[in-house]
Amino acid sequence: MLAAFWLALVASLRNKSLTSDEIVHATAGYTYWRFDDYRINPENGNLPQRIIGIPIAAGDYKFPLIDSELWWTSQEWALSDRWFHRVGNRAEDILLRGRAAAALTAVALGVLVWVTSRRLFGPAGGMLSLAVFALDPTVLANGALMTSDTAAALFFLASALALWTAFGRVSARSALLSSLAVAALAVSKMSALLIVPIALVLAAARLLSRRPIRLELGKPRDLIGRSDRARALALVAAVHVAVVWLAVWAFYGFRYSAFAESQPGRDRLPQTWEFVLDKPAPPALIDRLNLGREQRARAASILQERDGAAGSWRPGSAQALEAIETQVLSPEEAHRLEAMIAAPPPAWTARALDFMRRYRLLPEAYLYGHAYVWKMSQERSAFMNGKFSLHGWRSFFPYTFLVKTPLPFFGMLALAAVAAWRTAGALRDTVPLWTLVTVYGAAAIASHLDIGHRHILVVYPPLFILCGAAARWLPRPPLKSARPAGWALCGLLAALAAETAYRFPNYLAYFNPLAGGPAQGYRHLVDSSFDWGQDLPGVKRWIEERRPDGPTYLSYFGSASPDYYKVPATLIYSEPGWDRASAPALQELDLPVDRADSMLAQILAAQPQYEVVERIASGPKLSVTLVKRPSALRLTGGTYFISASMLQPIHNARNGPWGPWNARHERVYQELYRTVRPLLEEDRQARARVFGEMRAPEWRRLFDRFDAYRFARLTAYLRSREPNDNVDFSILVYKLDDADLGRALDGPPPELGPDLE
Repeated sequence: MLAAFWLALVASLRNKSLTSDEIVHATAGYTYWRFDDYRINPENGNLPQRIIGIPIAAGDYKFPLIDSELWWTSQEWALSDRWFHRVGNRAEDILLRGRAAAALTAVALGVLVWVTSRRLFGPAGGMLSLAVFALDPTVLANGALMTSDTAAALFFLASALALWTAFGRVSARSALLSSLAVAALAVSKMSALLIVPIALVLAAARLLSRRPIRLELGKPRDLIGRSDRARALALVAAVHVAVVWLAVWAFYGFRYSAFAESQPGRDRLPQTWEFVLDKPAPPALIDRLNLGREQRARAASILQERDGAAGSWRPGSAQALEAIETQVLSPEEAHRLEAMIAAPPPAWTARALDFMRRYRLLPEAYLYGHAYVWKMSQERSAFMNGKFSLHGWRSFFPYTFLVKTPLPFFGMLALAAVAAWRTAGALRDTVPLWTLVTVYGAAAIASHLDIGHRHILVVYPPLFILCGAAARWLPRPPLKSARPAGWALCGLLAALAAETAYRFPNYLAYFNPLAGGPAQGYRHLVDSSFDWGQDLPGVKRWIEERRPDGPTYLSYFGSASPDYYKVPATLIYSEPGWDRASAPALQELDLPVDRADSMLAQILAAQPQYEVVERIASGPKLSVTLVKRPSALRLTGGTYFISASMLQPIHNARNGPWGPWNARHERVYQELYRTVRPLLEEDRQARARVFGEMRAPEWRRLFDRFDAYRFARLTAYLRSREPNDNVDFSILVYKLDDADLGRALDGPPPELGPDLE
């Protein structure tokens, strides 16, 4: 069964593209082994990325030059995109190797489910739990993805079970095995800190119980008094702290620095420490100095010039503040500013991380990963059932559990609950399972990270094990004496198997009938709960098989490359839009004067959608501005492929609006539309004239912003109508004519919701 499960995991992803986060996980695992460097994706665990990276590092793949700005400045997404899609590697080979390795982690989790259930409920219970595990869409959707979610589920379960054993039978063997399980968890996911409250609950259960703790250090004896038991548990805890501390340092090469060869001034992590520790932003620090009007103006100018004027810390913020100290402030004011910069961050969690960073108590990349996760968990754009939020909902994970779990599973849990109630001592033996489900589930409900059902994958394996209790109802010879509950269990298991087989291979998009099935999933959840960028190859197949009339357009959410997969569609506003960035609305070229004409002719022949609007000679260089022709900038009737995660406006904040379309968005859109209209019309003189009013860089930023608002208005219109089709559920297909686009882009506002921003 486990072998078939592994094959099913790999086969279900055979024709799927990268999901959004896999690209940086794979790059991280590769660079950990290849360069002993931990700058890439440190917030997502070291161990699972190393597992993914083993077969990839064994392959002969080209890697972008590490002597480049992308590498020095840890631009992990752009670097990963280049490695997968731009330097000649076969992305499919990297995917197959990494996913096959990740699937082995899921197999190990299946082994643990089977062994634990067999110990609790016998051989039949073990096989029942394993069958439910292997047939669950959530497990099948995430089990082979190159992420850390399955590893977290494995080591959370292993840690809870091992801790319960070590707290009941204190020996060198049990303490060591439990410590290793917790250590593996600590380097697998930053949510590993939740093992602390889980351990406290398990320890309290052992202390409150009347059963003695068996001490097997030296001469074996039973500890009956609570003070004796507490001292024994404290000893176990101390062993765990020491082993975990050593393991974390070992996984980072017993080196503090995240960089293998640090070059101060060049190497930096993806975000500044001040940003991830949520320190007051540079403008706020300057405000606290109470400067005079002239000083404030000069300081604001320096911040603007050096990328330090934003409401949070940027790479150029520190240099901007240094310039302000030397050029604007008096010595006393400079001293006050330095004291504010060096002050501990306001939040207690950030202060603890900053303290450990200052004294190098743990590796830099590990501390940075925890700080980054803490920072990002404060707020995150989320969508559920037509609503948008930056702080999520308490009901998010209970709801995802309800609609993303097969209905037969709930019936099996009910039968297992009745069987367990009739079994003496069942609750005592399953304490670590209930503790894991309760503590982790409560923490998930309380969090603001409501972006994916995968974040509660941890609670499923304990429930699969508990399902094993239902095996007592299974029919046994003679079958005519079997109970109705036994036949009901067989029917539920058959229904689960049939539904899982029917939904192959689209497990990430799975929804049960309570939500209308996968076809209606885009109305309920998006992102990693439904559309994580996995179905890009399906768009190409759909177009090649259906051959739609007219132009085709694609708005894609994900990290795979439409160019790499040769998708025959014009890429419109997408996230992150790597391919689209290579063909912007405006291009600026510096060409040598003596060869400018020939080079320009070659460029225009290769890119016929562009035309020249400006030529400025400056010494030996000719500055040329190209702009896309109006036909390439306008949207026309045709077939539109829209990722579900792009249809729901939670990823538009880069240049445009977030949340429902509203009166403010409409006002900004109309203002932008009036400004860029000359670029969309065929009047060449008007197009050339506008470049005398505004320089090309400003026009490019302006058009990018307009493009984001135009797309948001289009999707607001599309949300009011049913799609004509879908690509494996996650990418919606709309057939629009010019009249539809006129209503979407020029008609009355398609919706007027609340202004959540």
